[in-house]
Amino acid sequence: MDLKSGIDELKYKKSLPIYKTGDLVLDKLLLGGFCQDLVYLLYGDRKLIVDIMINTMVLSFKGNNYSKRVALADMNNRFNPYKASKFAASLGLSPKTVLENIIISRAFTFEQMVELLENKIADLEDIKILVISGITTLWPNFDQSTFEGLLNAISGIKKTILKNHPLILITAPLNKHSEFKPQGGRYLSHFGSVLILITKKKRFIEYSLIQHPSLPAKTVRKMISLQPKRNLKKPLKNLTLDQFLGTKSG
Repeated sequence: MDLKSGIDELKYKKSLPIYKTGDLVLDKLLLGGFCQDLVYLLYGDRKLIVDIMINTMVLSFKGNNYSKRVALADMNNRFNPYKASKFAASLGLSPKTVLENIIISRAFTFEQMVELLENKIADLEDIKILVISGITTLWPNFDQSTFEGLLNAISGIKKTILKNHPLILITAPLNKHSEFKPQGGRYLSHFGSVLILITKKKRFIEYSLIQHPSLPAKTVRKMISLQPKRNLKKPLKNLTLDQFLGTKSG
């Protein structure tokens, strides 16, 4: 057995890539972004989380870093290639090259999700990021067989970690019976190294770092700029003659 000193471990940690999320508030909460040796579970507002996933995937190619690809297992069916292309172009990247380096596979039933994660993704080569979007979106029921299926899917993810050592980003919806737990319960939350709950309120977005191996639990907010209400004019058909001409009666 090889023994490492604390200095060796520190050097190793510092050598790992940090992937920007495209969200300044989230990057600050995570002290820079997503670290490659951790498994991240993001749950809560699906639209916000999907946007973060797309931005992270595209940003990973910044500097024309195409030596390894990104894999997306999409159970949410929300990947928008047009949005990814537009963001890539804004970074000065080739949208075509970026999309060519994002491998996408979808599942439309819970059984397909288990098959995809347990048996298919481990065959991938040269993957730097594995995004699993909506791992429990297709959750059918709370039978024991469902939880066993989730455990089988997780075992497949572990094979990919051993083979490619990618950054693992998993997203999930909130549990229907909880405001702070992911669908999938402790089976899923215990697998994640880092748990982040993202919720959208009327005036702000809340990022809650629930669990992290080296950071304390913390909640931060990003204010939402309210759009001013448009000064809608009355439809012409509803105007009186005086209103149409801009005169006052009487």
